[in-house]
Amino acid sequence: MPASKAYQQQNRSESNRNHHVHLRLINGGGYGTESRGELRCSRRVPIECYVKARSSDSGETFYAMSKNLSVDGIALVAQYVPRYGERLEIQLQSPKGSTLKPFKALVQVRRCSQLEGQKGYEIGAAILKVRE
Repeated sequence: MPASKAYQQQNRSESNRNHHVHLRLINGGGYGTESRGELRCSRRVPIECYVKARSSDSGETFYAMSKNLSVDGIALVAQYVPRYGERLEIQLQSPKGSTLKPFKALVQVRRCSQLEGQKGYEIGAAILKVRE
């Protein structure tokens, strides 16, 4: 069935071959210093510390390294591949020698992408609730 849909679309495009198509470039998000491409509302703070995470759905526990943190989200690097929308209970470990309590939160996965040239995945999650 999908092949027939593609064939029909191809026939339609052949009949409209004389029409001009105008494309417009839209600046997308990114990690660059140029603010025009930034899609996030809040500032991210680079922070590297160990994270213990547990899936609320399956109960599976895994470990990750935090990449950055903001008031409404976090980026992690892990071997675990979560589903979009999966909820995770995370706990950022305090650095050795620190008297600070670990940061605990309930987050929801918004994106997951494989890192180039490395084994691992970058997980972007929205913070839903901060735990004590």
